[in-house]
Amino acid sequence: MKVIYIKDEYILVNENDRIIKKDYGYEKGVVTAALKYRYIINIGFKLPKNIEKEMLEIEAEKYLFTQGSLDYTKEYKIVYKFKEYEDYWNVEAFVVDIETLKNVFQNHLKTFKYIDFITAAPFVFESFYEITGVLPQNDMFMYLSDDEAFVSCFEDGKFLFVKSITKLSTLAKHLGIDNEELKKLLSTKGLNQDAYEDAETFQVIESFFSELFMKVSHLVNYSTGNYRLNGINHIYFYSPFEISGIEKYTDFWQLSGIKFKRYSINTEYDPFDYTAAVYNSKNYPKEEENFSIFIRPLPFYKKRTGQIAIFSLFIALVLAADIGYKYFTAKEQEKTIEVLQEKILRQQKLSNLLRKAVKKYTQKINTLQSEIINTQKQIEKISDEVTYLYNLETKKPFCRLLSENTDLLLKYNLKLLEFNKNGDHVKMKVMSNIGNSSNIAKFLKALVQKGYKNVFSKKIMSSESVYISEVDYDE
Repeated sequence: MKVIYIKDEYILVNENDRIIKKDYGYEKGVVTAALKYRYIINIGFKLPKNIEKEMLEIEAEKYLFTQGSLDYTKEYKIVYKFKEYEDYWNVEAFVVDIETLKNVFQNHLKTFKYIDFITAAPFVFESFYEITGVLPQNDMFMYLSDDEAFVSCFEDGKFLFVKSITKLSTLAKHLGIDNEELKKLLSTKGLNQDAYEDAETFQVIESFFSELFMKVSHLVNYSTGNYRLNGINHIYFYSPFEISGIEKYTDFWQLSGIKFKRYSINTEYDPFDYTAAVYNSKNYPKEEENFSIFIRPLPFYKKRTGQIAIFSLFIALVLAADIGYKYFTAKEQEKTIEVLQEKILRQQKLSNLLRKAVKKYTQKINTLQSEIINTQKQIEKISDEVTYLYNLETKKPFCRLLSENTDLLLKYNLKLLEFNKNGDHVKMKVMSNIGNSSNIAKFLKALVQKGYKNVFSKKIMSSESVYISEVDYDE
C-alpha cells in the first residue's frame, strides 16, 4: 500500500518503505498530511484519577465545553493525548475548528478528493528515533520558521506536550523587512556579529534569539515541574531554511547539561517533511490521532446501504421459495421502518430546535467574550512593544551578559546550574568540585573587577564531591 504525504508544491510517496519525492499531482494510495500547530487550539488540564479509561474522552469533552471556552455553536475535530500519573490523569487536548480544516485543505481537495489521515506537526518528531536509530530519551524539538514556531517535548521518545514560541515573522517586523528578506539575512549573516556593518540590526537579531532561548529554558523547567521529568537530554533545532551561526548557543545549553544540535537525518529531502512521511506511513490507521474530516466513503459492501441491498437480495431469493409468507413479513418490516423513520425525523426536529436555542442564548456571551479577548490582546501587544523598546534602549543585551558570565565560568572550571535576570539584578547558581571550591571566590573577584556591584554569595549545599553556591550582583 502506497502512502502519500502531500505538501503545497510536491508529494512524498512511501512505497515498500522507500520514500520518493514527486511533482505535486494525484497519486493512488493512502493520502496523508500534517496540520500546522498554529491552526490548533491546545488546552492542557488534569482529570481525577478515579475516572475509568473508557470515560476519559467523555469527561475531557465536558471539561473543554464547560471550562475550555469552546463555542457551542461551532463544530470541532478534537484529538486527545492522555498520560496517567499516580494521582491524576494529564490531558492534552488538540482542538481544530471544522471551518479551519476546510480552509487549510481546500486546494488539496481539488486534486485529492479525500485525505485519509491528517496528523499534528508536533507529533511528527516521534519518528526521529526510528529513522536515525538514536536511543529515545527526554528531548525537545524546536520548530522555527516565519509562520510556525513551537517546542515539542518527548519523554523516552513519546510525545508529552507542545508549547508555542515566537515566530520569525515577529523579528521581521522589528527589523522593518519582509519575511523573504529576513530569510536571506539569516542564511547569509545570521548570528555572526562580524558579518554586520550595522550594529543595531545585529543587536535586534541577537536580542530576539536570546529571549527565544530563554523561553525555551523556562519550558525545560516547566517540563520538570509540571510533567515530573528528571531532565532534558537534547534540544534539536529545526528550521526549513538556513540560520547561520545558530550553534553559538551550544555552550549556553551545555552549561545546563543539555546537548544542542541541529535537526538532521540522512535524506536529500527536507528533514521534517521526510520525518512526517515516515510518521504518517506508520500511524495512519490510528483513528484516535486523525484530524481528517475528508475521509473517503466505505466500499459499497461495507456501507449500511450496501449491506441492506445485499440482505434484500437474499430475502428476494428466499421469497421465491415461500413468497406468501415472506411477502407478509416484508410488509410488516416496512411498517416498522416507517415508524422508526418518523421517530428519527421527530428527534432531528427536536435537535434542531435545541441547537437554535443554544445559539440564541450564547450569542451575546460570545460577543462579550470576543470583546474582552480583543481588549486583552491589545493591552498585551502594547505592553510587549513598550517593554521591548525599553530593553532595547537601556539594557545590556542579554546574550552578551550571559556570554561574559560563561567565559568566566569556563575560566574557573565552574558549572552553571541556574541563571536569572530581574531588571539590573542577576542571580545564578554555580557548582564546583569540592577540590576547586576556592574558584568560586576567584569568580566573585572577577565580577567585581568587571564593574558589577553588590557582588556576594552564599553556600547552598556541599557534599564530599560538589560545592554549590548562589551568587548575586547588580549591573
